[in-house]
Formats: sequence, C-alpha cells, structure tokens
Amino acid sequence: MEYILEAKGITKTFPGVVALDNVNFNLKKGEVHALLGENGAGKSTLIKIISGVYKADKGTILYMGKTVSFNSPTEAMKAGIATIHQELNLFEDLTVAENIAVGNVESFLLSKRKLINITDKLLKNLNFNIHANSTVRNLNTSEKQLVSIAKALFLNSNVIIMDEPTATITEHEAKILFNIINDLKKKGISIIFISHRLEEVFEIADRVTVLRDGKFVGTTDVGHTSEQELISMMVGRKISEMYPKYNVPKKKEIFSVHDLNVGRIVKNVSFSLKEGEIFGIAGLVGSGKSEIALGIYGYIPSKWKQLKVGDKVISKIKSPDQALQEGIAMVPEDRKTMGLVLELDVMKNITLQNVKEVEKGGIINWKKADDIAREEIGKYSIKVSSVKQKVKTLSGGNQQKAVLAKVLRRVPKVVFMVEPTRGIDVGAKVDVYKIVNNLANNGIGVVFISSELPEIVRLCDRVLVMHRGRPMGILEGNEITQENILKLATGVDVE
Repeated sequence: MEYILEAKGITKTFPGVVALDNVNFNLKKGEVHALLGENGAGKSTLIKIISGVYKADKGTILYMGKTVSFNSPTEAMKAGIATIHQELNLFEDLTVAENIAVGNVESFLLSKRKLINITDKLLKNLNFNIHANSTVRNLNTSEKQLVSIAKALFLNSNVIIMDEPTATITEHEAKILFNIINDLKKKGISIIFISHRLEEVFEIADRVTVLRDGKFVGTTDVGHTSEQELISMMVGRKISEMYPKYNVPKKKEIFSVHDLNVGRIVKNVSFSLKEGEIFGIAGLVGSGKSEIALGIYGYIPSKWKQLKVGDKVISKIKSPDQALQEGIAMVPEDRKTMGLVLELDVMKNITLQNVKEVEKGGIINWKKADDIAREEIGKYSIKVSSVKQKVKTLSGGNQQKAVLAKVLRRVPKVVFMVEPTRGIDVGAKVDVYKIVNNLANNGIGVVFISSELPEIVRLCDRVLVMHRGRPMGILEGNEITQENILKLATGVDVE
C-alpha cells in the first residue's frame, strides 16, 4: 500500500461557489505532505471532507486501502485521523487535561489525578510550559494552540492534519513542534501540514501539493522546487518582492514611552519611534511583546514614567476609546475576537469604530456608511461580493484587510500592529507589507509586533527584543538578524 490516505476527484460546491473542483491528494505513511494555497483555494474544505466535517459531492476518500466516508470528526478521530483546526475547538471552562482527554472515552475512566499526571508528562515531553490543571480560558492564544497540538498527539493517531499549527506560536516553539513532527515520522505517523510560511514547508515537508481557486495545480517533492515557484503556483503570477521595503525614516521623534509597566508582565520598557520608521518588537510567547501594545492601548492596566505622542505628554490611558482619541490605534492579534464582529457585514464592521463619521443626532446615515465602506474596500483591495457580505465569510486575508480599513480610517498618529500577517496567504501578506511602508511614509508611526522573524528582519528599521517581560535590547541596521533576535529572546546577550 503506497498511500495511507488518498483523495480522488473531490468536488464540493456551496451556494454560488465551487470550493473544490476534481481535486486529487495523496499521503504516504510516515511523510509530511504540505498543502498550500491562498485563502479560499480550498485547503480547509479538503481537510474538512477528509475529517468528516463535510461530505464531498463527488469523489472518493481511501484510508488504509479502504473507501471511507466519515460522518463526523469523532468518527474520523476514532479511525485514527486527528485534525488540529485553525479555529481552535477547545472548551474554555475545562482544564488543559480535560480538553486533551475529550474524544478519548478511556481517558474519562481515569482518576482526575492520574489524568493530570499523564497530561503533565505529555506536556513536559513536548517542552510545552503549560500546566495540565490550568483552565483553558486563562491561557493566551499561543498556549491554546499548544494544547490543541498536544491533544492530537494524545490520541495516538495514524494521520494528523495540522491546519496552520504555527500561526500562533513563536519560531522557538515551532522548532520544538518540528522536532516532534520528525519523531512522529520515525514512528510511521503521517502529517498533512498546512502553512502560509513557505520557509517552514522547506524545513519540514517531504512533498507539497498546491491548490488554487478550488483546483489542483500540482504535487512535487520539496527538494525539486523553490519558494518562487511555489508562490507562482499559488497565486498564478510572479511576486517580484516578498518583503517590499521603501519607507524612509526621518529624525523627527513622533512617539516615545519611558519605563512602561503592564500588569505583572511587562517591566520597565522604554523605546521611541521616528517619523517614517517601522519599529519592530519581537520575543517568544509570554515575553510580553503583545502586552506592550495592549497596555499602551488601554486594554490592560498600565503605567509609565512618561509617554508622548508628538509633542503631547499623556499621563494615563484608561481605555481603548481614550487611546483612539489620543491618536493611538491597534490592529489586534486575534482579528476574529478583538478585530471584527463576525456576524455583521463588511460595511458595519468598517464603520463601527468610525460611527461619528456617519451618525448625527443618534441616527445613522446608511448611505454615507455604504460610501465609506466602498471607499475602504477599494483602497485595501478587499475581495467581497457586496458591502453587505458577512465578514465571517471572507478569507483570512480579506478579514485582516477589513480590520486594517476599520482601524486606519481615523488616520491615527501611531498604530500598533500585533501579528498583522498571522494566518493570511502570501499575496495578502505582501499587501500588508506595502500598507505598512505606506503608513510610515505618510508620517504615521508603525510599531510592528510579530513572531515571524523573516518579516521582522526584512521590514523593520529597529527591533526591541523582549524576554520574560523585560527588554533585552534594541537592534538596528546590520544587528537585526534572526540569530541575534533569538539570542536576546532566549535571554542570551548579543556581543
């Protein structure tokens, strides 16, 4: 049996959309097979058919040589196919141990203490710094992703589908995950690996299949292709510059903060931002890099010795609304919970933060709201069927552009962009990078916070590196390398 899993001629349509059109895919025993494509290419639909979420309209799924058609993810899981979805399916009010045990009936026959001990041992073996008895609600996004990974491994699966498993974890944690994946390969476990980070594909995958617009483009050995070739296969055109950089830093200081403290996490952070500059903040999960933005934005209680926006000294920011009034905006880390109201349409999402522009005497001018939405949709090239399309139905990249349109409509003086390219495709990433450059050149201060070191290295003029809530140093010029960032991020001084 050459393949442990095969998808043959898979077709799936939704009202008005052909999500998959005669798609083929196969997976060998003990291999990592990357599945690539832009948002909307059909990757998630294919894995949902394989894992029993959807039924294919046409085509066949073969698993271990037999035709299968799972009626639910639970059925697939029992057969040995586990899926780590991009949207984390965890029970917020259960513990880590209880979440990991869900789906395995035998686990609930164990005593609570034994289940916690087994889970703690698993987490320790994975080098995940999470406690089995912690309530999932109290974990951050990255830690929840680690729990989902641990859950799939706990189930002793033959096939593990990983949909953007590194989207919310740092490069350090990704390295740990890749070591785990290599161990799984040696045990004969097969991995379907979906990622927008091409450097990861070349590091971990054996073969790669590309989908575009619901169609099969091709399958090739990773060793026989290049990053540029894969990008062309995905987008149907050549992208000349993956990390465009054309901002021009000036001498004028437009933002500064001294001795910033955020909750119990961030201690004594100081940095400044010059006009035209892209200022990066890097660090591992738990380093406090995201909390810096949340604190300055008024989302988490914080204090400082001095904070200036332009020439204005600000003593305290008590809420995001006050931050916006002071000219400070934030593109949040999790667009689905903090950036958008998924059940509302694109127009309402874009105008939500800008309601004063369309409201008079408590009455909304919907014609004006419609005009503003159309203007922003054109400005950011957001692909929608209409302004009334629900934002939850957009691809990840278009959702992120909707967040950017909403946040930047008020033209802030400083914008904190927290993981702005997380979970979006190559083409959308390049669009975001261009937006960042344009913002800087238009005099808006950009603080770019990211776990993706290649974009930090290639986009930022200076980089503050955090370690366990404390600043380890600011790199600039030729000092900005992945090696130097990782040294500081893990608490090692750079000579």
